[in-house]
Amino acid sequence: MFRKSKLSAAILAAAGTLVAGQSIAAGSSIDEVVVTGIRGSLERAMDTKRDASGVVDAISAEDMGKFPDTNLAESLQRISGVSINRVNGEGSEVTVRGFGGGFNLVTLNGRQMPSANVGTITGNPLDQGASGSSRSFDFSNLASEGVSGLQVYKTGRSSVSTGGVGATINVQTIRPLESAGTQASIGVKVVNDTSGDDMTPEVSGLYSWTNDDSTLGVSVFGSFQERDSGSRHSSVEEFGLRTWDSSDPSNLANLGIVPGATIVNAPNDGQLVYRPTNLGLGFNKDSRERTNGLLTVQFAPNDDMTFTADAAYAENVQSSTSLIDGLWFNGTVDYVEYDGNPVVAAPVIFAEDVSGGKDFFFQNLAMGTKDTLDSLGLNLDWNVSDKLNLRFDAAFSEAESGGNGPQGNNVLRMNVAGGNAGWQAVDFGQEIPQGIVSVDDSTKGNDNGIFDLPDVGSQVTQFTRSAQVAKIDQFAFDGTFAPSDNVEVDFGVGFMSAEMRQTRVGGSNSLGGWGVDFPGDIPEGLVEQVSTLGEFDYSGSGVAGVSQPAGETAPIALGSVSWQTNPLALLNAIAGDYGYDPANMPINSTADNMVEEDTFSIYGQVKMDGEVGGMPFDVVAGARWEQTDVTSTSQQSVPSAFVWESNNDFSFTLGSGVDSLAEDYTYNVLLPSLDMSVDITDNLKARASFSKTLARPGYSDMYTATSVEGPSRITHLGDNPSASQGNASLDPLESNNFDLSVEYYYGDANYFSVGYFQKNVSNFVGIQQSSQSLFGLKDATASNSTFLSEAITQLADLGLAESEDRLFTMTAILQNMDDFTGATGAEAYTNAMAAVATEQAGHEAIFSAYDVTPVATDPDIQFAVKSPTNSQDAEIYGFEIASQHFFGETGFGYQFNYTMVEGDIGYNDGSNPDEDQFALPGLSDTLNLVGIYEKDGLSARLAYNWRDNFLNQVNRSVGSTRNPEYIASVEQLDLNVSYELESGVTLSLDAINLTGEGQRKYGRTETAAFFVQELDPRYVLSARYTF
Repeated sequence: MFRKSKLSAAILAAAGTLVAGQSIAAGSSIDEVVVTGIRGSLERAMDTKRDASGVVDAISAEDMGKFPDTNLAESLQRISGVSINRVNGEGSEVTVRGFGGGFNLVTLNGRQMPSANVGTITGNPLDQGASGSSRSFDFSNLASEGVSGLQVYKTGRSSVSTGGVGATINVQTIRPLESAGTQASIGVKVVNDTSGDDMTPEVSGLYSWTNDDSTLGVSVFGSFQERDSGSRHSSVEEFGLRTWDSSDPSNLANLGIVPGATIVNAPNDGQLVYRPTNLGLGFNKDSRERTNGLLTVQFAPNDDMTFTADAAYAENVQSSTSLIDGLWFNGTVDYVEYDGNPVVAAPVIFAEDVSGGKDFFFQNLAMGTKDTLDSLGLNLDWNVSDKLNLRFDAAFSEAESGGNGPQGNNVLRMNVAGGNAGWQAVDFGQEIPQGIVSVDDSTKGNDNGIFDLPDVGSQVTQFTRSAQVAKIDQFAFDGTFAPSDNVEVDFGVGFMSAEMRQTRVGGSNSLGGWGVDFPGDIPEGLVEQVSTLGEFDYSGSGVAGVSQPAGETAPIALGSVSWQTNPLALLNAIAGDYGYDPANMPINSTADNMVEEDTFSIYGQVKMDGEVGGMPFDVVAGARWEQTDVTSTSQQSVPSAFVWESNNDFSFTLGSGVDSLAEDYTYNVLLPSLDMSVDITDNLKARASFSKTLARPGYSDMYTATSVEGPSRITHLGDNPSASQGNASLDPLESNNFDLSVEYYYGDANYFSVGYFQKNVSNFVGIQQSSQSLFGLKDATASNSTFLSEAITQLADLGLAESEDRLFTMTAILQNMDDFTGATGAEAYTNAMAAVATEQAGHEAIFSAYDVTPVATDPDIQFAVKSPTNSQDAEIYGFEIASQHFFGETGFGYQFNYTMVEGDIGYNDGSNPDEDQFALPGLSDTLNLVGIYEKDGLSARLAYNWRDNFLNQVNRSVGSTRNPEYIASVEQLDLNVSYELESGVTLSLDAINLTGEGQRKYGRTETAAFFVQELDPRYVLSARYTF
């Protein structure tokens, strides 16, 4: 439900006053005039809504080359029932009536568009390993200036392409023969994103020409935009879930808590408890160059025939550098304070003492992506006679997204670190979580008591190169037969061939090692000291209420001393020292998946209009039949071993074999639709609609390969390696949709509407998780594994509490006894530790020298395998209220809408984490209110948008824990002011996200924040000349 802040409460109160004042203009008669600007845009959009047979909303350009918002997604969110997802503060994907981007179909001039988006650069470091598998269209790739209109079809229609359960969104570009003569528009903009370093330019131009007879027309559009931006963020890779049991010491060990630890607000026995793995504080600097081009040529040799050829091209090149300061918890927590949540307890304060020191890292990322979209279309529209119209359309489109960073990668990562953290603590209860670290450089470093460059060394380098290529070839033959003035019959057949290929290679390779074995190995001049914490707007209060143990040095704040480098320059400088060729780093993960879909369709529908009881009515009834043949093919690189590299670091070794896996599946559907509307009065219209629509499964759900991922903890301490498998035999989602609405129109641009919708959806794809062995892989980290089981016994004999460090060290010693002195593991461990200054130094020496590899007598790994299945049905329902009103000739007006969306299946945060759940992601209430003034060339809009918190993912893809991901509610305020000069020049100022709202993603409780991002306002100053 809508929870009102002070700002939103005031806005709602104002909206109520505005709605009550609508009757002022009711019944007034105004001569028809052609208007541009905001009012003209809203008037045309209202006409589209009023004249449509089903439930359709629209947005129209204010004037040639001028769309209401700088971003198409930002404009779409002004429509009732539509909300957006933002990436780095910019609208990217849309959600309609609770259904996210993958469940909505986007068309360009009625043709389905391919989607390719490797979402590497999002401001979230947890997305650095993203693979392109989305069907969701990214609206940030399209410049708004080249668009003449958007239509959102919320109800199904037999003549409209399938693929959108939420809605079908059509992007409409300019057609020259629709506007005779010569028209042109040139625009320039200066963008100041206050999170970036520089002001950046944008230029666009639009030209449309027809000959005197309007038989030949050409329109050309081009735009180029640069944007510099950035953000600050905190991140936690995983919050592991356990059940609290105060009577079982091993339960506390699984939570990383040592015997005798101070526990504040201890959870109740049997209650779920979160265990965080780490904390990262970071900032990123991003840049983007976007290029768009559109060309349309039309030829009408006579009044009955029109040929249209059009081409579109879009390119979006992004680059980003990021620095994340981080610490990992070692499983030696001696102080923890929980938040008191009675369902799932999460730590607020988490502190641990690491005897002898451990690493804390500085993750440097260099990222780059390039997305392209190109499309070529041909169309013939032929009026065969007064009663028959025939249309033929063919289009060929391709979208590609891939790496454009160093060495062609999406991501090149270089970890440098200090190896001397003796004690660390984190406060998760602040708006941005804060951390502190005690640094002791006496054993690793220059022993000057200051954390400086000689204390820093290399750890690992990683790279990811991902690509997604989607192609669509489509052909359609449509016709309309009108046997009488009030009856039309539409019919058509179509064929679409879609192909999507996703590839990925990656590598993780040790340099100085996770334990920072060689501090000072970085050549002078390649690392710069900066302050990550100083980049944040939020000023934290440190970690209060807990003190470091005696003997530890005074702590420094995490992020106060940071080390930044160019990852490629550092890799080139030191890779050779560790036996690598920097241009040919080893690969240890691959993916190659292809999904092909061939769809044949046929439809027919009848349109009728007439009168009943003196009231005009319209009826559109039809049906569409489709058959889709699916082929999914994967090239599976088979892992040969699961290697335990250090305390909580793991890798898979790839074997030489590659398996080719293929699966075919066919499904067909019949999709009826019925739209009815009646004009109760000249101003009052009622609608009722029924339709059946479908959305195809996500690409990644249909891969035939199995991908594996290492755990965050060893199996003995309660975690498991995870895996994901696809299912090519998934059926599409099918939704029976019901809509009822009443619309009241008055004046030229005024209306009020209220509507109810219901969607009964079957074949939802849920994620089931099971425990399976895969590829014959053995687990050297299980309690009953050959060497770890003995290590547990030997540590007990020494009277040492279990920790990840000790377990790894003892296991490595037992597996390599010939390298150590002692008759037993306990003796060898004691002697090894006695040979170094501290126990932690002994651990790190073992980390550097040894890996624990599986042996034949180890048990099989029990992977937590996630796989998709058509598992659930669900009901989604809600209502939409929309109002638009201008107050006579005062120039003042407003636009308002509120949407409530509910579903019958929600997520149970207190459920057993060992059991699968099904829930509906994306459901949230939304509200928009836009205050408008337009008169005498001056135009202004103040737009407020609110979206309630919502479930974003049912089961996060990170780790083996069944964790949901929620996105917190957000408010945004945007301003646009423009003035049109008599010369045809219009000057504008846009202020976007005026209050600098960010984003927060969290788990079963808001304290467990996976990702918190700070964002900033963006200002755009523009000039546009129309002639």
